Amino acid sequence: MDYEKYDVDLMLFRREGFFLGLVPECVNIFDGGADYRHFDGSLASGFLYFLKKGKPGLAASRLRYAAAIRKVKSPGKSRLVWNLLSKNLPRLEKEYDAAIGYLEGNSIYYCVDKTKAKKKIGYIHSDYSKLNPDIVFDTAYFEKLDRLVAVSGECARNLVKIHPAAADKTTVIENIVSKAEIEKLAGSEPVFDESYRGLKLLTVGRLSPEKGIDLAVEACRNLLDKGVDLRWHIVGDGPLRNELEGLAKNAGIERDFLFLGRQTNPYKYMAQCDIYVQPSRYEGKSIAVDEAKILAKPIVCAEFSTVRDQIEDGVTGLIAGMDAASLADKIKRLADNPGLREKLNANLREKAAGNENEIEKFYALLNEN
Repeated sequence: MDYEKYDVDLMLFRREGFFLGLVPECVNIFDGGADYRHFDGSLASGFLYFLKKGKPGLAASRLRYAAAIRKVKSPGKSRLVWNLLSKNLPRLEKEYDAAIGYLEGNSIYYCVDKTKAKKKIGYIHSDYSKLNPDIVFDTAYFEKLDRLVAVSGECARNLVKIHPAAADKTTVIENIVSKAEIEKLAGSEPVFDESYRGLKLLTVGRLSPEKGIDLAVEACRNLLDKGVDLRWHIVGDGPLRNELEGLAKNAGIERDFLFLGRQTNPYKYMAQCDIYVQPSRYEGKSIAVDEAKILAKPIVCAEFSTVRDQIEDGVTGLIAGMDAASLADKIKRLADNPGLREKLNANLREKAAGNENEIEKFYALLNEN
C-alpha cells in the first residue's frame, strides 16, 4: 500500500491478533470499544459487566446473543447475530473516500451500516456457496455496496450464481503474496528436529471445521499403518484445538501429529517441510497454498471447489478427494516417489511467483468513478 498517497484507518472489532504488531505505524487503528469486547467475550463476564455498568438492556441482549449462537441455525443466525452485535459497535462519523468491509458477513454489514463513504466495497474471501448464507439479508447489503471483490475466479463465479444481480459490480482481486518477502522470512534457521529422518509434513491454518484438520488426523493414522515414516506438523490455533488433540490422542498418533500453535513466521516451517498439505473442505483462495508454491514445496490439496484456481493436478501439486483415504493415497504417492516430488519442485520453481501487481487492481478500484 502506498501510504504516501493514502491515509488509512483500520477498524478492528477487537484490537488483538497475532499480526497486529506488523501493521505500519502510519495506520490509525481503533476498535469496537469496551462494550463490544465484553459483549463478544464470555457470557458470564459480559453479563456481569453490563449489570455493573447499569446497562440491563445490554445484559439481556448478551443472553439473547448466547442463545442465538447456540440455537439459531444458519442462514438465520447471521441476521440475528448482527442485529445484536451492531448495537455495541460505534458508528464512524468521519467521511471516507472509500470504506472497505474486508470479510464477508459482519465486516460488510459494518461497512454498510456504520460508515460514511463516497464508495463502499465488500470482500468475499470464501466459497460463498459453502457458507449457508442468509441470501435475502445479504442481498440487501450487497445492493448498497458499490463493488464486491472476490479473491479468486471460482469464488466470484460461486457468488454470482447465488447473487446474479451483483455480477456487474463483482471483480476479482487475489490476496497479495510477496515472493521476495516470503523468501526473506523463510530464512534457514532450523525449526524441526534435525535428528528426525522421516518425512516432515506441514499444514498451516485455523483449527476450525472448514480447514479439515480432522481429515488430516485420519489420513496420518492411515499412512502410519501403511508404514510411511512421517511427522505431520500443524501451525495454527482455533476453537477445535482441544477436540483435534483428543482425536490425535485417540488415534494413537500424538507423537506423530504435532500441534505447534500460532507462529508469527510460518514460512520457516514451510521452507523446511517435505510436503505441504491443505485438507480444507472449502476455501476462497488459500493464501497458505500460494505461499507453499512460492517456496516450491510439493503440495497435496483436498478437492475444495476453488482448488483448481491454484493447483494444476500432477504439475504444481496433487489434488485428492474430499476424504482422508484419498489424502493419504496422494501423500503416499509422493512419499514413495522422490522423482515426482522433484518434478513438482522444478515446475513450481519455474512457475511460482508473487502477485504484487494485484495492488494495481485495488488502486484502480479506489480511483474509478
